[in-house]
Amino acid sequence: MIGELFCYIARILNKCQVDKLPLTPAGTIDINLASSILLDKLEEMGCKAEIYLPDMDINVYNKEEVKASYELQEVSSLKYTLVHNCDDFAAKLYGKFAGLVWTNVHALNYFISNEGIFYFIEPQTGKLSRTLEDWQGNEIRFLLGR
Repeated sequence: MIGELFCYIARILNKCQVDKLPLTPAGTIDINLASSILLDKLEEMGCKAEIYLPDMDINVYNKEEVKASYELQEVSSLKYTLVHNCDDFAAKLYGKFAGLVWTNVHALNYFISNEGIFYFIEPQTGKLSRTLEDWQGNEIRFLLGR
């Protein structure tokens, strides 16, 4: 308990590494609600994309815990190269907890929050957003659930 207090204080002072504990879901939603959230996002963007959700129950996450997660910081700290590019970053984060998004020009990730909100994750920077930036494309081609 004292060690946890010291690490908490060190994190506040930016002197402690992020805990290396895996990100844990804040709960689950069923495939029907997840599909509805994804379809609403596609409609909002004016896209018709393929959606594949492999499980009947979909993990949802707390937004602040995702932002602070070791997994996101680990992937976003990798170096971009012509060989290790956007699809490699997205695949690495997909392997940890996030869904996969392919747009007309870019690969990135997504998650659904425990509040039922869809968030894009830019795995190269760790940035979360509710919309795509221009350089990320303007049309979602497919969404792969995790």
